[in-house]
Amino acid sequence: MVDHAYKVVRDGNPIGFFVMVYVLEGTSVALATQGAANVAQKIGLPPQAFTYLTSHGALDQEHMKGLAALLNDLDDPADQKAVIDMANAMFDLFGGVFASIPLETDRAAA
Repeated sequence: MVDHAYKVVRDGNPIGFFVMVYVLEGTSVALATQGAANVAQKIGLPPQAFTYLTSHGALDQEHMKGLAALLNDLDDPADQKAVIDMANAMFDLFGGVFASIPLETDRAAA
């Protein structure tokens, strides 16, 4: 992912870099907030045990609003195409990262 982002910035349209940030921040929002709630429930810890994750998820929501505003204001067709191409590539690459993680069975995790 990082190598692809560098190539886009170096050899393509640098606006594509913001899409990598968008993908990572968006994932952080989803995983930090939802993940903290799920882990807390599963192991029986209070919400106070996960304040870093929940506050980080909330902070990233603000980052996402700023990125969305920036990307929504692009009116150059080349910039818009760079954003779409980079989004497709980053989501595909990031999906590959998650697909490469071996799954645990409930039995093995316990």
